[in-house]
Amino acid sequence: MTRLISVNFRLILFVLSLGFVSSCKDADGITLDNNDEPLMVNSADTLTVEASTFLLDALPTAATGRLLVGGNQDKHLGDLVLSSYFRLTNTDLSISSLPDNIQYDSLSLELYYDSYSYGDTTKTLALDVHRITEDIEPKELSIALEDDEYPVFVSAATLYSNQTFGYDPTPLGGITFHPRPQSTTDTLCIRLDDVLGRSLLEMAINNDNRLINTDDFTDFFKGLALIPRGESHATIGLQDSVRFRIHYSYERQSDGKRVEGILACGIGSSSYQYNHIVTDLTDSPLANLSYDNQELAASLTDYRTYLQGGSGIVTRLRFPSLRSFLNSGNLSLSKATLVIETDQSEIGDYPPPSSLVLMVANKYGTPVSLVQGSSGNVTAVYRSASQSGGGGNGKYEFNITDYVSNVKTQAGFDETQSLLLSMPTADLLSTVNKLRLATYNTKPAIKLNLLYVNF
Repeated sequence: MTRLISVNFRLILFVLSLGFVSSCKDADGITLDNNDEPLMVNSADTLTVEASTFLLDALPTAATGRLLVGGNQDKHLGDLVLSSYFRLTNTDLSISSLPDNIQYDSLSLELYYDSYSYGDTTKTLALDVHRITEDIEPKELSIALEDDEYPVFVSAATLYSNQTFGYDPTPLGGITFHPRPQSTTDTLCIRLDDVLGRSLLEMAINNDNRLINTDDFTDFFKGLALIPRGESHATIGLQDSVRFRIHYSYERQSDGKRVEGILACGIGSSSYQYNHIVTDLTDSPLANLSYDNQELAASLTDYRTYLQGGSGIVTRLRFPSLRSFLNSGNLSLSKATLVIETDQSEIGDYPPPSSLVLMVANKYGTPVSLVQGSSGNVTAVYRSASQSGGGGNGKYEFNITDYVSNVKTQAGFDETQSLLLSMPTADLLSTVNKLRLATYNTKPAIKLNLLYVNF
């Protein structure tokens, strides 16, 4: 190699773009100065990238720190309806020192924005508050699965997006409002049923054990559900620091003035707060996608594939001939990049996600790990068309050199594994951000670029 470095030929790079169809040409010989041995640069027409839209099993949506409520309508991804369920805690109910002669005023639930929204927030959103009538119980991990068959984001019993728990169909109260998700001062204050409020205050006055003992309180008051009413045009995020308040007043003996007081409690353990998500794909290109039919080839969806947080829709990628190609000759891999293009507008209510990740999936499509690089999880940030060469589409570009090198060198490499193109885990579980991949010549605009030298 010393003789090669000394020549005046500084850099030889070959970019092999692997799409759904690759062109085929004969090997070319490049002769270096003062060297009669040719450096062979090859391409092949047998390398393919297979893309499909894949539906993950129901996602764990507990303890994300965010209550998601509302919904979205999309001609490509169908309709979403999002509700949030949570327990309350009695730890903040200070009922040991209530004054005499107190009078009930009202019962309310206060909610606070957390700055997240997706959709048209210029239209009103309606929410109802319902009292849950069934115990909220996390689902245990299946003992039938091996450790490497659990999703990478599940490690213990939790609550999933498709779980449902009974609630009283008559709401305790409701609100219709114009969302202001970026506000740091606005509070959504929902007045609740006075019959319940008076009953709770009477129990507090009488030191009822159902308010004092934690287990008794959970059994008596199983929690609340925030359910959207009517058609929703946006999904908004709320903090999990809600306040359930019993308002009362009393006459202060020292000066005879009427004084207001509050008994309040918040969400209990975050493990018992989760977001319930209903997806209706009926009138969309993904109408045949379901938990029983989890994968649709791009050819069945107008050669587009999709991603969406919350609903668990991701894009599945396979490289069926990559390993055999990498091991077919004496080649040295320099760099491998995966380029994803989208024609989704970054202006408007539904911008593309700011970043994406790749997950390694087993033969069932279960994500068991994240693709790693030299500095941790491999991530691609969104680059607009102006940032990515002005080609008309926004792009995400992953450096997957380490992954492809592993495909080439790892003994016993699992040929059944695939990659899942997804939102970062936090966004996958706590947003409804979406991505529509672009098409190119009736194929998904996905390219695997290899830089390599074949000696």
